[in-house]
Amino acid sequence: MRHIITPGDKYGRLTVLREVQKAAADGRRYRAALCRCDCGKEATPRITSLRSGDAQSCGCSRGPPKYQPKRCPVCGTLAVIRRDHRTCSRACGYELARAARQAANPSYDGWHHRVTQARGPASGYACVDCGNPAQDWSTVNPSSDDIQARFQPRCRSCHRYYDGAVGEGNPRAKLTSEKVRQLRARRADGLTYRQLAAEFGVSDVSACAAVNRKTWAHVN
Repeated sequence: MRHIITPGDKYGRLTVLREVQKAAADGRRYRAALCRCDCGKEATPRITSLRSGDAQSCGCSRGPPKYQPKRCPVCGTLAVIRRDHRTCSRACGYELARAARQAANPSYDGWHHRVTQARGPASGYACVDCGNPAQDWSTVNPSSDDIQARFQPRCRSCHRYYDGAVGEGNPRAKLTSEKVRQLRARRADGLTYRQLAAEFGVSDVSACAAVNRKTWAHVN
C-alpha cells in the first residue's frame, strides 16, 4: 500500500514540507518526508515511520542527548562523556572522588564518607535518643571539623524527627500537634475517619494513621 502525504500534514511535532527520496546504507532508495519540527529544526524521517507514529519529532522531545562533548576535569581530555558523568573514565572518576573526600571543605557526602571510615557504619551503634539500633549518622554540629562532635548515631525515625522532617517541621504537613490532639478526641467521641477527614481537611487514611499513632507518634 502506497502511503500518501500532503504538505502541511502534522505528525506529532513534525509538519510535512514535501516528499523526498533518500538512500539507505545498502544503496536502496526509500521515500522520506522533509519536515519542520516545532523547535525549528528540519528532519527527514521515513514516510512509513511518520504514518506509524514512530517519528514524532526531530529528536528534541527526547530531551538533551545522552552523550555530550565535555572536557574531563581530571586529565583535561576533550571526550564524549555521558550526561550524568563528570569524567572521561572510571580511573578519572576515582581520582575526582578521592580529591573530593580529601578536600578542606568536603561536601555532605564527603563528610559522611569520613565518619563511616573513622567510626564504621551507624548500624554498629545504638540510637542516642531511643536506644534502638541506629541506621544513620546524624549531623549535630555542622560547624565542627571533629568527627566525634559533628555526628551522632540515630535510628531512622529519630533522625527524621531531629532534622524536623516529621510533625510540624515537615513543610507538607497539614496537621499540627494541637489539631492531632483534637482529632483523637473527636475519634473518641465516635466520629468516623471519613467525618474526621472532612472536618480536618485530610484524607481518611491520614486521619486513621494519626489516631492510631502510625504518624504523629510523638504527640501525647
